[in-house]
Amino acid sequence: MNKESKPNEKSARPSARPGNYGTHSGGTRSASHKPVSRAALARRKKQKRKAILLRIILLLAVIGMIIAAVVLVNRRRKADRPAETNTEQASAEAVQETSEGEIAAEKEETAEESPEETEETASEEASDRPADLPDINVEDWEFILANPWNSVEDYTPEVGTIEGIQLDTRIIPAMEQFVADCRAAGNTVFLSSGYRDYDTQTFLFNRKVEQYGDEDVAATIVARPGTSEHQTGLAADITDQYYETKNESLEYTAMYQWMFAHCQEYGFILRFPKGRDDVTGIIYEPWHFRYVGVEAATYIMEHELTLEEFLACYKDIAGPEKTE
Repeated sequence: MNKESKPNEKSARPSARPGNYGTHSGGTRSASHKPVSRAALARRKKQKRKAILLRIILLLAVIGMIIAAVVLVNRRRKADRPAETNTEQASAEAVQETSEGEIAAEKEETAEESPEETEETASEEASDRPADLPDINVEDWEFILANPWNSVEDYTPEVGTIEGIQLDTRIIPAMEQFVADCRAAGNTVFLSSGYRDYDTQTFLFNRKVEQYGDEDVAATIVARPGTSEHQTGLAADITDQYYETKNESLEYTAMYQWMFAHCQEYGFILRFPKGRDDVTGIIYEPWHFRYVGVEAATYIMEHELTLEEFLACYKDIAGPEKTE
């Protein structure tokens, strides 16, 4: 039986052609593209991981180096700071030592120059003084000054009693001799008033203010508390036994005239002479005698000075304001 071939029919099995592996999606695969094996893919992944890990290690290394560099710089800065501080302290100490040295040098120079300057000043002051001025220390107790411009505050001397009044114990022997010799000359002497404390002087002053109604007027008759000669214990009011009134007429008594002529021989002065109230601040009192020592008293009485004028020859003292 003869088989007839049908031209329109194709074989159900594709024909095998040399070089073809088969069909794929309507196309053919080139022989140059060979499939990659799993082992190769695994190697590639491993290599990529190694490369990434290496990069990470390098990055960490760089970061570590940067951190180490920063730490090293900070340590060096800290190490340098004490040195800088020490240098500053050394400089400050050097400056201080220099300053102290200069001050010490100036003090030495001043100390060396001071004696000469003191001598020159003393010479200038001495040249302004009268040539016959006594060489005495006016800071001694005999020269304590009480007047309207110089208060003795609450000064209180050690006092003793003589003929019913109190005086500084150091002048009692001189007063006893003064009174005794005056009496021996035929005069009658009465010690009227001596030491008065601050409170007593306050009472007397206030009473005089009530009498005159003016403190300034009262102060020319009775000293303000703290400014009274009587508070020093170095002064006494002396009157005639038969003429006890304290006014200017006392100067006509024989007792006053003898005492005025001889008081310096015993270390006393007439404290408030006539016409000198502009200097003493107190009116003329021919009954008020004050102890200053024989040498000073002799100079004061012979030169007709007040105690203020005498002391002013030695030092600056407060006094009435000068008006032009």
